[in-house]
Amino acid sequence: MVAAGMPFDHLLSPLEIGRLRLRNRIAMSAMGVAIIDDDGIFRERAIRYYEERARGGVGLIVTEPCAIAYPRGAQSARQPGLSDDVFLPGLRELTERVHRHGAAIAAQLVHHGKVARLDTRHGRPVLMPSEPSFRGAMDMAQDLSREEIELLMAVTRGKAEVRVATSEDLVDLVAAFADAAERCVSAGFDAVEIHAAHGYILSEFLSPAWNLRDDEYGGSDENRTRLLCDVVRAVKKRVGTDFPVWCRLDAIEYRTPNGITPEAAQRHAELAVAAGADAIHVSAYADATSGAAFTEAPLVHSESGYVDFAAAIKRRVDVPIIAVGRIEPAQGDALIRDGKADVVAMARKMLADPAIAAKLAQDRQADIRPCIYCYRCVAQPFFDRTVVCGVNPAMGHESAYAEVETEAAAIPRRILVVGGGPAGLEAARIAARRGHQVVLLEKRDRLGGSLRLAAELYGPNRRLLEWLVGQVEAAAVEVELCSEATVESIRAHAAETVLVAVGAAPRALAIPGGVLKHVISAEDVIALFADDGSGPSGAIGRRVAVLGDEPIALHLAEYLSRHDREVTLVAAGRTVAKSMAHPLRWRLLHDIRQRGVEVVLSAEAQRISSTEVELETRDSRGVFHRHRIDADTVVVAQPRQADHELTQALKLGHFRARAIGDADTTGTIETALRSGFEAAVEL
Repeated sequence: MVAAGMPFDHLLSPLEIGRLRLRNRIAMSAMGVAIIDDDGIFRERAIRYYEERARGGVGLIVTEPCAIAYPRGAQSARQPGLSDDVFLPGLRELTERVHRHGAAIAAQLVHHGKVARLDTRHGRPVLMPSEPSFRGAMDMAQDLSREEIELLMAVTRGKAEVRVATSEDLVDLVAAFADAAERCVSAGFDAVEIHAAHGYILSEFLSPAWNLRDDEYGGSDENRTRLLCDVVRAVKKRVGTDFPVWCRLDAIEYRTPNGITPEAAQRHAELAVAAGADAIHVSAYADATSGAAFTEAPLVHSESGYVDFAAAIKRRVDVPIIAVGRIEPAQGDALIRDGKADVVAMARKMLADPAIAAKLAQDRQADIRPCIYCYRCVAQPFFDRTVVCGVNPAMGHESAYAEVETEAAAIPRRILVVGGGPAGLEAARIAARRGHQVVLLEKRDRLGGSLRLAAELYGPNRRLLEWLVGQVEAAAVEVELCSEATVESIRAHAAETVLVAVGAAPRALAIPGGVLKHVISAEDVIALFADDGSGPSGAIGRRVAVLGDEPIALHLAEYLSRHDREVTLVAAGRTVAKSMAHPLRWRLLHDIRQRGVEVVLSAEAQRISSTEVELETRDSRGVFHRHRIDADTVVVAQPRQADHELTQALKLGHFRARAIGDADTTGTIETALRSGFEAAVEL
């Protein structure tokens, strides 16, 4: 029960979808996580992942896509199957465990159609409404590394052969959806969601770009919606009119000539509801061959990117509308308050913090671990790998780690953490919550370390910075700022264990001109822009060369281009920011190119003058060339090296010391947090 006037009272209010009553209007939307084994059966690890989200207070869980004809029509062997009774024991255990915590659970039913990678891999034709005429931009591989391309080819090996669906195929397809739904009832699910979006088979029939048929399943909106309506009616007939059934629909197909339009999507929704759909879940799709398009749909980079589409469909149908697309809780509450949506669905946020709903209900919004939209989670399925979360090391390992923060350590100790960057903050937070006495030394006058730079360059990182600092304060960690750690000062603290999180040391730019006054570091850029966004007059020139191919270099190029600088990004490798999740890399590279940033690959700076940088580049044949670029500011964003000096000194002094984060091995925010987390758990 939520008291009137309580923050988020609209989001936390109950709702009925058909006969199904939800305790609140927060849903976990479907997201392929590949925690299931390669036989499509639910076992403990995957069940525990969903159970943790139910325990966190969510009103509704929609499973990852479940293949109705598994293994046929499946995108991966590691997605749930619904095609046989062999799957029922695992499914029943899943629903029972979710129900123990008061959440409802719906199975998402899908046939992947043209992107059924498992069919292609095993030599089966992919089912489509028509022979495709739209080929797409075909630029997805442009900004992938050689290793990523090899991984992608290994997953998608084989050439896709198209099977244009016959009338018999459609009868079988409708029956497979109905069979799967009936199996879901037997397994104890509360509802099913029919996936008719994201370029899968039902979406292909809805789209004029993919459906070129001239029979009763093609041509008009009504005809192209016929297969979806047949499926809805068949499912309702099989499971009973009281069992909730709804559809996930594309509101638009971006970058797709003759694709689904918002107006057509509204008609699709009307027809689906007339056929018996109890709700509509509004998503979007885009050209699947384009890297930049992927971050427009089905993943959306802009906050609340699809909410206007959801509101438009809500005006046309009289069933609950599920809105999705990077919606923050406050915006979700306002959407429901204003009658623009009825349920707010979250995917990535639920990976970052399974307990969003419970924390909102307890008025603990500040305790919600934020998603930083680093795209690590959604990068993994491209390579058929288990999803990981960039900010939540326990994600996917709930059996081992879900309750680790609230479990008291067997032997409380006095712990000293040296360094207040992401690894140090995470280690201090976890150690203190587990009952250790923790002191954190930070040589600067504020916490954050390298995360402060990351927060300036990429806005979502600021939420993580504020959360980590706030959690350390709430955990009663004793923080000593402006405290330079030495062997002597550490000895004075009489700590039983020292976790060294001093970060990485910069590498000198050992080329002629590398010490000139206008050659600056990434940190210098932020300091110069910090006051009003433009920096002191003339401090950063109009023409800026950014040297480096690490993620920081790409973020810097994007940041400077937003601040009206002419930027050239010079990368030594063939791929920029290889350690960045490739969907975010796609997005940022697209954005900077749109702003006119020149990206020079396979290039090394040889000499810097007051107005130029002389480069040596290597072409595809391995031939080297020399050329110059104009630059009146040069920003060095080269790789750093782990700083082992303090750790080695402590070990020589017989301290129990462990390096974590970049002080151990340089990496990303994700690797730093994981390092700090694991070190604290193992104390």
